Amino acid sequence: MKGKLLILLFFCVSTTLVFSQARVILPDSSQITTHPDSVNLLPRQAPSGLSRGPEEPFDTVNLELPAATVWHLHPRSGDRIVVPMDTLKHNFQQTTVPDGYSVAGGYLGPIGSPFISKLFFERDETSQFPFYDAYKPYNKSPRQQVFYNTRVPYARLDYQTAGSRPLREQRLRALLTTNFGKRLNVGLEGDLISAKGLYKSQETKHNDWSFFGNYLSDRFETHLLVSTSTAKQFENGGVTDERFIRDPESVGQNFSTVDIPVKFTDTWNKMKTNHLFFSGKYNIGYNDQKKDSLGNGEFIPVASVIFTSHYTGQDRRFLSYDTVQVTVEGKEMQRIDQFYPNRFYNTAVDDSTTFSSLKNTFALSLREGFKPWVKFGLTGYIEHELRNFSMMDSINGTIDRRKHRENSLFIGGILNKQQGENLRFNLQANLGVVGVDLGEFNLEGEVETGFTIAGKRTVLSGHAYIKNLTPNYLQKHYHSKYFWWNKDFNNMRRVFVGGKLYIPFTNTTLSVGVENLQNYIYFDKDRNSAQYSSNVQVLTVGVEQNLRLGVFNWDNRVVYQTSGNQEVIPVPTVSIYSNMYLKALIVNELTFQFGVDAHYHTAYFSPGYEPALLQFYNQREKEIGNYPIATVYANMHLKQTRFFVMLYNAASAVWKPRDYFSLPGYPVNPMMLKLGLSVDLHN
Repeated sequence: MKGKLLILLFFCVSTTLVFSQARVILPDSSQITTHPDSVNLLPRQAPSGLSRGPEEPFDTVNLELPAATVWHLHPRSGDRIVVPMDTLKHNFQQTTVPDGYSVAGGYLGPIGSPFISKLFFERDETSQFPFYDAYKPYNKSPRQQVFYNTRVPYARLDYQTAGSRPLREQRLRALLTTNFGKRLNVGLEGDLISAKGLYKSQETKHNDWSFFGNYLSDRFETHLLVSTSTAKQFENGGVTDERFIRDPESVGQNFSTVDIPVKFTDTWNKMKTNHLFFSGKYNIGYNDQKKDSLGNGEFIPVASVIFTSHYTGQDRRFLSYDTVQVTVEGKEMQRIDQFYPNRFYNTAVDDSTTFSSLKNTFALSLREGFKPWVKFGLTGYIEHELRNFSMMDSINGTIDRRKHRENSLFIGGILNKQQGENLRFNLQANLGVVGVDLGEFNLEGEVETGFTIAGKRTVLSGHAYIKNLTPNYLQKHYHSKYFWWNKDFNNMRRVFVGGKLYIPFTNTTLSVGVENLQNYIYFDKDRNSAQYSSNVQVLTVGVEQNLRLGVFNWDNRVVYQTSGNQEVIPVPTVSIYSNMYLKALIVNELTFQFGVDAHYHTAYFSPGYEPALLQFYNQREKEIGNYPIATVYANMHLKQTRFFVMLYNAASAVWKPRDYFSLPGYPVNPMMLKLGLSVDLHN
């Protein structure tokens, strides 16, 4: 890891110096629209005042960087959705721990391990290759890729470490992007995770690399992303004796965390994902008669022709060498087999599943605002996807490969208004017209309005959708050593209505949402894919309140949830993130923050984790919760450098019994010191 850090540091610094004289003129961003499957369709810009979680809302408004534009790309319309840069001056430490991804989340312990949000409305719908869903915070995909346009070369290095050898946990992220002229930008990004795990057989490794670029002119806009990601997760099945965590004194012997007994060893999941994404847009318009300072007329886009192509290749493999023969109830079996009631072949575990997708989208767009009377934009598209699946199969008693190919064709449209402060909206609809997704539809919309009272902006937004979703292939069919099913599921129907209100006078954000789900697909207590044919309602009410008095700050986020059927959709009743800290500017250069924060939720039957499926399932054996995962930390920001020191899981030193389980059988790391550094390099 040290060698990789030095190589990347040298590469970033050298390239920054080579291109230190580069200067570009930033093109204006196109009118922005939405992410097609997001629950937050409208772009969140600084003037709206909406909060985004535990961090201070949009702390990146006053950038210290030279002029730069940063955006996500709409995968269907090709529009640029402007986002703030990652230059938080405080709460940086929360972005480096798995707990920071949600008010309440479950994970296996080390950074980089599978993660699930315990807030239901934060979970995405199941993807075509659901094994990678468990790595959502670490996924690299076109919809999450950040594109840049900079006046000078820009590089950023992030490094964090925790623990000591041989159980050290490290993460290194590096970004380098630069413009070549005023139109072309290219960049390279890497994300390396190496966490040995403080418990036996729990090592995690991630190696993610992406090359990206964009070319922007009046007529042509193109974006390219090439990325490859690998993840290796050693699996131990969870600890078998909770006394080592809850009441270590009762064990009656000296031990370290790696001495705590676990279910199995020499077992791991391997994931590999490759993306090749291209988006091209041709703008049709005219030159305005008004001349700029150079005597040129400004180009006004009227309509656009968009083509997007996205290839995805994914592979997942589950292996185990934990094959020592044991006798259980008079039967001889491999050691790992004793934890599973079914075995569909007798050799050592070696399950593999592959998936590939080629998605092509053609769209036509009428641009908003090219004339004063054109108050909205309109986009229509047609999208085709070819999918291939491969998994093991049994033919005449022998193991073979089962291959499946399917096609899907959607038509859809987007109607949006993104200009103006008083009313913005986004409506979108799509319908499956050919192939396996015939009859699937999605009608979704969001509206936002705002009004100013005594010079402060109050923002009110609403969001709703109606969906009829086709179950994907791996939800209906899956073959492996321990799990084997072929099922005929009905389409899932989802109806959601929600809203959010930001009150600037009290720095308060109120949110509420309710959803009705029919034919919901989940993993039951036996860890099999199941469908609940009746209706389930989920209600969420959230309050975010940030208090400030001089250098004293107290940020709080409280989420109340209720589920109509806790066996189908289990949720904690109350989840809380609270952060109390002192923040001050020292000698006009150094921003210093010192505080304590905690994540807490009430006890409930939290999802369990099944390594053989790389999925979370609805267990009914153990409740998790009523225990704070707290940190004591200090953050510092000096010019282009951010640094933090954190004492993680500090509550375990005083809070007894120690019950710091994130999921059944999976405790979080014990109290440990964590350090982090982030450096921005630019000229």
